[in-house]
Amino acid sequence: MLASTILLTTLAAVASALPTSTNLVERAGGPAIVPIPSTCTVTDPLPIPSASESYMPGPSTEDVVLYYAYYPSSSTNTTALSEQCLQQCYGYGTHVECAGAYWAENVSVPAGYYGSPGGQLETGCMFYTRALDATDFVVAPEGQATTPFAGNIAC
Repeated sequence: MLASTILLTTLAAVASALPTSTNLVERAGGPAIVPIPSTCTVTDPLPIPSASESYMPGPSTEDVVLYYAYYPSSSTNTTALSEQCLQQCYGYGTHVECAGAYWAENVSVPAGYYGSPGGQLETGCMFYTRALDATDFVVAPEGQATTPFAGNIAC
């Protein structure tokens, strides 16, 4: 009994000491995936790319980031994954905090994300407190921000 108590206490202490980013808003788990009602409109703010360009959020979006997540791609269905990101944006809080979302594959993870050194390319989903427009995006480095998707939600 004493051994199991010590073991549980040790595990709890180790789990609470795991590194995480200080830029994240405290939440219990990720945002819920909530279908966007038909009374809302979704608009695409991405610039129209050329055949060799892809776009990613630029410096003008740094102060309006609400939430972000980076992960290895779990599916080849990019349409479903990008839609899930947008539905999570809608599911964040009381459906009004997140006004725009961006999703892409091969996004550079920022340094410090869950204790990582950063720089590795993963799938990224980002939420913003305001609607994005074409001027918020910059051309991504070659091979990065592939299959990008962005959406603004207005209800």
